[in-house]
Amino acid sequence: MISNGSPGAPADVPDAPRVYLDVREDIRRGEEPLPRIMAAVKALAAGQVLVLRAPFEPIPLYEVLGKRGFCHRTERYAADNWTVSFFRDPARAPEAPAPRAPGGPGRAVLDVRGLEPPQPMIRVLEEIERLGPGAELEVRHDRRPVFLYPQLDERGILHETDEPEPGLVRILLRRR
Repeated sequence: MISNGSPGAPADVPDAPRVYLDVREDIRRGEEPLPRIMAAVKALAAGQVLVLRAPFEPIPLYEVLGKRGFCHRTERYAADNWTVSFFRDPARAPEAPAPRAPGGPGRAVLDVRGLEPPQPMIRVLEEIERLGPGAELEVRHDRRPVFLYPQLDERGILHETDEPEPGLVRILLRRR
């Protein structure tokens, strides 16, 4: 089965240099592959194509990367063997990031409650990239983001989590 993503997307993947990323073993080990995927996307040079191998169709990535100006072409070889090529369409501009609510002096608030994974992690990682030294970001989540904490640690982001009420997990992030 082959499907093209995004209305009006080119039928074929551009003939361009490819970057290959296989996350099947990560998923089998129970590891969250999103940080590796987003790091690969961020590292793509202009015109390069990301070829992702996964044990399932990574449907949430279509929207996430679509907002960054990417189209995709999906190929299913078996129920647990998928290849998706992500490539930039020059006609599609990336969407502007969603505005943040003010959370007091030097603090912004990002509410990710109700979003389907991996959206909360993606939004938080995008926001901390813009976080200046000493600045704070308050994240409002509906559950403890266990896969996010190691990513924050790797990036040198201090984090404190509390649950002030049912259905609200509040995470305060600070750049060291």
